[in-house]
Amino acid sequence: MAVKGSWRMARLAGVDINVHWSFSFIIVWIILQGALSHGKLEGIVFALVAVLLLFVCVTLHELGHAFMAQWLNIRVKNIILLPIGGLAQMQSLPEKPEHEMLIAGAGPAVNLSITMALVPAALMFSEEALLRGFLASPGTVLEAVMQSFFQEGALLGLIIFLLLSNAILFVFNLIPAFPMDGGRILRAVLALFLSYPLATRIAVAIGYTIALLLVLGAFHFRNPGLLFVAVFVFIAGRPVRVKPAQQSLSPFLNSRD
Repeated sequence: MAVKGSWRMARLAGVDINVHWSFSFIIVWIILQGALSHGKLEGIVFALVAVLLLFVCVTLHELGHAFMAQWLNIRVKNIILLPIGGLAQMQSLPEKPEHEMLIAGAGPAVNLSITMALVPAALMFSEEALLRGFLASPGTVLEAVMQSFFQEGALLGLIIFLLLSNAILFVFNLIPAFPMDGGRILRAVLALFLSYPLATRIAVAIGYTIALLLVLGAFHFRNPGLLFVAVFVFIAGRPVRVKPAQQSLSPFLNSRD
């Protein structure tokens, strides 16, 4: 059953995969970027394909959460794809902190697996100079690869784009702050020794501290991406702080994640 404002794209192992209407903003944004960069039509199409493949990886991340939850006998209602990432909605809390750790860790494990699978291909096709630049400044290389899509799509660029994007998703989701997977893993570890509500409050407080550091880092390094992450943590962590005893495992968010 599709969630309001979304339509069902597929159903896999009993889990509906829905796409929210706002996902169309990404397509519009890519087309505008391509036009502003005076990109070729085939380049813009290639860039669209690259981003859609990235969201396939996001879907696999969410399926990692979903399949682990189902293995632990927790029903998964659906997965929703949003412009900022994915959202896996589950009906109930796991009974043990160990189960929460397994569910939260399953998503990043998928991104790590994809990253490692792409490394041999990147090494096979890449020139030594490109690899040195990639290791020295991955963000610059990713930006250059994205811009190159609009002019001339290349298999190597696609491989590097997906490799780096999955590596970023892996690291980003393990930040120990709600609603990232790392924050849920932290809460589960604390819940091994503390009550669940107290573990939740401590984990959220740590997440807020990290968000504050990200704000400082955003201004120091003039990086709007860090500021976006910090605001996201503050806003998304608030419902957990207000009602920690009622907070469920869902949503597991990426961002996108």
